[in-house]
Amino acid sequence: MTEIRSRYFPLQLPANVTARVVDKQTVFEVNRMTGIFRPSELGLYEPPPERQKRIGEVANQFVHPAAEAIAFYDDKETPVGWFWGYMEDTETFTIDTFGLVTAYRGNGIYRAFSRVLLAYLQEVGYERVTVCTHPNNRAMLIANLKLGFSIAGMELNARSGALVKLVYQLHPDRRADFARAFRLLPDDSPEAQL
Repeated sequence: MTEIRSRYFPLQLPANVTARVVDKQTVFEVNRMTGIFRPSELGLYEPPPERQKRIGEVANQFVHPAAEAIAFYDDKETPVGWFWGYMEDTETFTIDTFGLVTAYRGNGIYRAFSRVLLAYLQEVGYERVTVCTHPNNRAMLIANLKLGFSIAGMELNARSGALVKLVYQLHPDRRADFARAFRLLPDDSPEAQL
C-alpha cells in the first residue's frame, strides 16, 4: 500500500495547498493547532478535564485498520487542514473527518483532494467509500453529492446526533447494483399506482 500511496501523495491542491501523508498524532495536532473542530462548537459532549487524560490513554491503544491521516499545509508550511479516514470493513473505507480553516474553504480543495483520494482508494482495492455528515452541513452534503456520492441513510450517533450517511461506489457494477437496490419505480408501474 505504501507504494500506491507514494504515487498519489504528496498532492498539490488549489490555493497553493499541499496534502501530505502524516501519522495519527500529527493529524490530531494539526486539528488542535488550527482549531477547525472544537467539540463545544459542534455541540459535542466533552468529558470533564479529570477524565480526558485517561480517555486519551485508552484512545491511543485503539488502532484503526488501514487508517489514512493527511495534513494540509499552505505555501509557508502552516497547517491549514486535515483529513482522517479508516477501513470500516473489508470492502469499505470511511471518511471520518475533513476540515480546512475558514480562509481556505470554497477554493475547490475538497473536490480536488477527494477525486484523487477516491482514485487512490480504488487502486488500493476498496469497493466503496462512506462518509457521515450533519444534515445541516449543506456545503459537505452538496460537495459529496457533486462528487457522485449517494445518500444511503441516516444514523443517530450518541455523540454527534443525527447524521446523513453517504456512499460512493468505486466501480461501475457496484454503482449499477446500488441504483437497482435504491431505485424509484417508474410512474406507470402498477406498484407506483398504489
